[in-house]
Amino acid sequence: MTKEGGAASVIRRAYLFRSLSDAELEHFSRMARFESYGTDRMILSEGEEGRTLYLVLSGSVRVTRSVGVENEQVIGFVKTGDFFGEMALLDRRPRSASVHANEPVELALFDHDDINRVFESNPSIGYRVVRAFAEVVSMRLRDTNDRLKALLVLDRSF
Repeated sequence: MTKEGGAASVIRRAYLFRSLSDAELEHFSRMARFESYGTDRMILSEGEEGRTLYLVLSGSVRVTRSVGVENEQVIGFVKTGDFFGEMALLDRRPRSASVHANEPVELALFDHDDINRVFESNPSIGYRVVRAFAEVVSMRLRDTNDRLKALLVLDRSF
């Protein structure tokens, strides 16, 4: 995928930006930085400071949490067109999970300060993007609740 053409296409289709016009999307296309990672490479670590939102342009990543001293549990996968790293942008707390390339992956990175400048200069864009953040966070929380419920049912059956 060529970075410019392919990235613009993925950004345009991404759930996060789905309600924006092409002119509004241009703000995000201009601020994006690009990185590629090979299979199993760490992209970000649980506990580190987060100031970047990531959009998967191609490939997929796996999200893990530390379990004990030397173990990790896979808690999800993020695929092309989806994003991760949004929680640190919303609450300014350390990363809640680690993310690794599940296969070769290309990412668009958006810096917190750049995003805030767009939101401050155009509150309408900010409202629509934050609403999409909230919808995705809500979907992820519902999924987590369903998994927790299944674990509790399973725990009671033993």
